[in-house]
Amino acid sequence: MIDKLTGLILRSALRINPPLYKSRLARWAQENDLQRPAVVLSFDCDTDRDAKAALSLQTVFFKAGIPALYAVPGELLRDHWSIYQQLPRLGGKFINHGFRRHAAVDPDTGRVYSTLSYKGLSENAWREDIRKGHENITELTGEAPTIFRTPHFGEFCQPKQLKLLYDWLSKLGYTYSSSVTPRFAVHHGSQYEPTNGLVETPLSGCLAKPAQLIDSWGFVSAPDALGVEQLVQALQQYLDLFECETPLLLNIYFDPADIVGETQVIDLLVSFASWAQPDYQAVTVGLKERSLVEVKRG
Repeated sequence: MIDKLTGLILRSALRINPPLYKSRLARWAQENDLQRPAVVLSFDCDTDRDAKAALSLQTVFFKAGIPALYAVPGELLRDHWSIYQQLPRLGGKFINHGFRRHAAVDPDTGRVYSTLSYKGLSENAWREDIRKGHENITELTGEAPTIFRTPHFGEFCQPKQLKLLYDWLSKLGYTYSSSVTPRFAVHHGSQYEPTNGLVETPLSGCLAKPAQLIDSWGFVSAPDALGVEQLVQALQQYLDLFECETPLLLNIYFDPADIVGETQVIDLLVSFASWAQPDYQAVTVGLKERSLVEVKRG
């Protein structure tokens, strides 16, 4: 876990010395004997417009041999099941992203805004949301999910929040989470075990600006978005390392509707096909030595 002071120190260190991020990722890869680059691609499908976009994207990725994870709130998964049910045969896999809708699209501006965050819910309420999301995926697919991602995860990363979250996920039988920001990778590594039997995989940041998530919100859809050109540059920096077979774990996610029309971004993602993994477990079991860094709870 990362307390407030440690978080401030990490943010400052990454701002002053961005290469620290790559160095830490490389050190984790070496310590865990990661033999070659690995990328896990995922999509957060937070609004109604993401369903058709997700199917369009996964059709392209399937042809390229790229599997992907899909984090869909239970209500949306249920309401658009006629579309989402086609993803598994194309290499898509559902992960629990809670049950209730937590975002909407402004009809006037077309921008996405938050409607629900776990930071604003009681412990019982967010626990119930996770449980209902779990049951919904199990009912629809016939298979219980083992991976969880917190809705608006950047807002729910305080030590106490994560301790309660991980304890609840463990009770529900989860073995993987991807619910924290890049600074956790600097402190703990690209994968780590915050509690017995549960592995956390932080989302990846830009090599040039590690605190900046590689996602479509920050680069494409936010009011102050950095722009598609900078997203392409951030992905290309990783691709250059991958093509040199530099062992690193890249964990990136996008909202499907944000990039479905961005041909240059899609083509770049397809370029990662040789290193694409179906999920986080594939990375873990692929390590020669599986002694992940154990983090003291609390």
